[in-house]
Amino acid sequence: MTATVLRATVSSRWHLAAMLALAVVAVAAPAQTSFQWPDTTAPVSSYTQVDECLAAIARVRAAKERQDAADWTDTLPFDRQAMLRPALPAVTEIATKCAARFTEPTTNLADFSRLLPLYLAASRDSDAARLVARRIAAIPATNALARASVADSAFDAYIHARPARFGAAEDILVHRAHSSANRLERMTIYNTLMRATRDAGDSVRARRAARWLIAVADSLTREERESETFQRMEDDAGGRYVVYEAVSVLAGSGAILDSLRKSTAALVALERATWTNATGERPEALPIPLGKQAPPITADFWFPGDAARTPRPTRGHVSLVLFIDAAECMLNGTTEDAARGCAAPLVNARRLVERSPEVELTIVAQTHGFFMYLQPMSPADEAELIRQWLDTYHIPRMAIAVTSTPNWRLPAPDSRRVNKPTANDINYAFDKTWKTGNQSLFLFDQQGILVNAWHYQEMADYIDVLLHRTTEAN
Repeated sequence: MTATVLRATVSSRWHLAAMLALAVVAVAAPAQTSFQWPDTTAPVSSYTQVDECLAAIARVRAAKERQDAADWTDTLPFDRQAMLRPALPAVTEIATKCAARFTEPTTNLADFSRLLPLYLAASRDSDAARLVARRIAAIPATNALARASVADSAFDAYIHARPARFGAAEDILVHRAHSSANRLERMTIYNTLMRATRDAGDSVRARRAARWLIAVADSLTREERESETFQRMEDDAGGRYVVYEAVSVLAGSGAILDSLRKSTAALVALERATWTNATGERPEALPIPLGKQAPPITADFWFPGDAARTPRPTRGHVSLVLFIDAAECMLNGTTEDAARGCAAPLVNARRLVERSPEVELTIVAQTHGFFMYLQPMSPADEAELIRQWLDTYHIPRMAIAVTSTPNWRLPAPDSRRVNKPTANDINYAFDKTWKTGNQSLFLFDQQGILVNAWHYQEMADYIDVLLHRTTEAN
């Protein structure tokens, strides 16, 4: 057999074997089909527990929050009326399906605190109102404290619903106020309503509550004004400050910004006049450090290093100073908490400097001798870890000032470390007229004069005015 014939024979046998193999595989292998994604929709209509429904709603909201974070919505201007906007259709849909098995008035009142937000999420406001009325009616009329506690819970649910139900919330608090013979309690109730509606951008209700508050304040006796309850209102700011805020709400933020457009001195004069009008005290008694000169920030470690070449806040710049305590931000000590600890003020700072690149931002921090669960370390090593943590927020052009905190130790065997106030803590308390701590934020004009450390939601408006007003106004 010639070589040519041999090669042809071998080739034919190989092709025959391959064809037979393919035929066998074709018979043995099943037909190919595209992957069908299983139905992963949560069977919320079959849920029997209120907590299951609330968990389902929380999952949908969390997914939306993650999407918002991916879209960098934190760089957009602060939306003061976000609380008044409708809920996500997906949230309403899942809440409606899940709440269908719960009907009024047959639900267990023991589920009141969980059923109320579920009804509101499902837009069943009439059922929510019936539930509140049933819960209060179940408490003896003589137990005013328990009824007030339920009313407070209902108010909290109404204002945290989306959209916030400020009409129902107002009705609850007004009824409480009218039922109380204690003027200081009524003043506190109206203050709660005023602040909640003001922060949500509902200026009509905020001004109405402010008028009620001022009317009650005007009727107080001398003994009531000198009482501990009055002095400790609003986290120890005092009743005078509460009245001052009410007068400011009535004046509106527009008047404040108009005065700032003229000059910082005009703003200071307006705020001090408001204080006198609200309290009858001299203008200089205003208990906020408005108009004070910015103290130079001190630090043992600066990031970047050249940030220490000129004093901060720097003259000629609109300046933000943000106090951040890493230990308090990561109080729970988990990796997830570390990633999002104090996210709100840091994201807000990023938003402000993204919108206004001319603004100088300095973040003030301090050491504690530890960082989460790591072994005690040197101040320099801790400062570097603080820098790395803050860098995860990607805040442009920020300078970080970290102070090695002075401290002392309790006697053995306790030996706990006790921190002393830093120079920045002392200086930014402005002669003890202001409480400085974690997340404190200060805004200074181009001359280093303090113009805002309390109206956080209007901070962007203040910055815009400072950046665009004339040289003469500065």
